[in-house]
Amino acid sequence: MPEHKPQIPIPNRLKGLVALITGAAGNIGLEAASRLLHEGASVVLVDINAEKLAQSKRKLIDDFKESPMYTDQFMVDDAIFTVQADVTVEEDVLKSVTKAVSKFGRLNIAVLCAGISYSSTNILETDIEQYDKVMRVNSRSGVRHCRNAMKQTGSGGSIILVSSIAGLRATPGLSVYSMSKFALRGLCLSAAAELEQFNIRVNTVHPSGVNTPMFLASWPPEKMESMLASVPLDRWAEVADVAALVAFLGSSDAQFMTAGALKVDGGVVMY
Repeated sequence: MPEHKPQIPIPNRLKGLVALITGAAGNIGLEAASRLLHEGASVVLVDINAEKLAQSKRKLIDDFKESPMYTDQFMVDDAIFTVQADVTVEEDVLKSVTKAVSKFGRLNIAVLCAGISYSSTNILETDIEQYDKVMRVNSRSGVRHCRNAMKQTGSGGSIILVSSIAGLRATPGLSVYSMSKFALRGLCLSAAAELEQFNIRVNTVHPSGVNTPMFLASWPPEKMESMLASVPLDRWAEVADVAALVAFLGSSDAQFMTAGALKVDGGVVMY
C-alpha cells in the first residue's frame, strides 16, 4: 500500500472567514475543522454529542498550539466555538447558524457533514425505522439557514455537502445510505441554481471508503479486502484527503466552482 503523504495547509488562505461544520465531533468533521482553522478561519463546531464536542475543541486547541503555524498573536481558543445541536431538529439547525453569526458576525463557509451509516443490510431486511433515521440525519442539511446567513454578508459564500461515492453509483447492502447521499447531490444542483444570484456556491464532496471506524465497521473483512483491491490508488482515503478538498472549496481558489461533484476516491468511480 502506498504511503499517505501529509497534507500541508495553506497559511492565511481562509483568514477572516467563518466556517460552520456539522458532525464536527466525527472523524471527517473534526479534520475539516482543523484544516480550516490552520488556514486562518474561525470555526463553529456543531454536533449532537456535547462531551465529544468539548473533547474536539480541546484537541483542536492542543494540536494547533503544537503547530509551527501557531503564534501568540493568534488566540486559537477564541477562534473555536461549539454548539450542541441535533441536525434533524429544525430549531437546532437555526440555533446553530444564529449562534455562529452572533459569535463571529458572519458566516462564509458551511461544511455539512453530519451523517450516519450502518452494517451492510439487504434491502429486503432494511426496516422503515432505519430508513427514516438515516434519511433524517444524512439528508437534512440546513442549507436554507446557511443561505440566509451568507446572504447577509453581501459577499456570498461556499456550502459544501459531504456526500459519498454511494451518492454516485449503486451500493448494494447500503441502499438507504446510498439514497441519502444521492439526495444530497440533488439538493446541491437545485441549491446551486437558486443561490447563484447571491454568489453562494454549492458543491458536493464524494469520498470513497475513508479510514475511519464508522466505515471499517460497515463491511465484513472479506468484503473490505475486495473493496480495497478495487481502488486504483491502492489505499483507503484519509480524513486529511477530504479536509484538503473542503478547504479548497471554501477558499477563493474555488470561486468559479459550483454544482460540482468532486470525488475523493482514488479512482474507484470512473466516468
